[in-house]
Amino acid sequence: MGDNATAHAASDYEKEVAKTIPFHAEILRTAIDVALAAVPSPSRWLDTGAGPGALVELARAATPKTDFTIADPSRAMLDLARARHADLRADRFVQNASEDLPDFPPFDVITAIQCHHYGDAAARARAVARCRDLLAPGGAFVTFENVRAETEAGHALQRARWARWMRDRGRDADAVQKALAREGTAFFPIAPSEHLALLTRTFGDRARAVEMIWRAYGQAGFVVLLAPASRDA
Repeated sequence: MGDNATAHAASDYEKEVAKTIPFHAEILRTAIDVALAAVPSPSRWLDTGAGPGALVELARAATPKTDFTIADPSRAMLDLARARHADLRADRFVQNASEDLPDFPPFDVITAIQCHHYGDAAARARAVARCRDLLAPGGAFVTFENVRAETEAGHALQRARWARWMRDRGRDADAVQKALAREGTAFFPIAPSEHLALLTRTFGDRARAVEMIWRAYGQAGFVVLLAPASRDA
């Protein structure tokens, strides 16, 4: 058992993820771009499953007046994030998985990048529901996950492309096979259509939009835009 849910030690994560997840840096940039297009001047932003804090580093540069909270269930990952963001107050670092997040004042933006697929269907549903509960009216929830293709033939093609992509980046045959074998044992992807259904069901009539915003290889991104608070509330 490692020091976090990924296949890599926390200290090696950023180097290794670049050879494991296609366009990982693009995923982070896109999540921030979508969040700030939806909420141009967020007051409060939660990044859950934040790992070593790379997304928050980019986001803080883009919106320096925003108050960020960083959450991750791994102590080792959170220690790296603390070192990276040493100027943030101690209470802005929270060692919890999404489904176990404590109560906070609502956030204008919540990002959950490549983290909820480590749980089974029930855990994923709880994680999304907890993010919903912590999101302010008018806010945006942006999530990226490993996904399955919609058909078995399409999924076989997706896995073949992923294997070739890893080999092209220097992974040997054993490392590629170990990565492929984690699907269904260490992470549990669902199809994009299932993600959209889960988000629609979870956010209900609070959502004014539930959309897929990005797709490449075995990853996809989604956004939920919440309706603003009612003037009668």
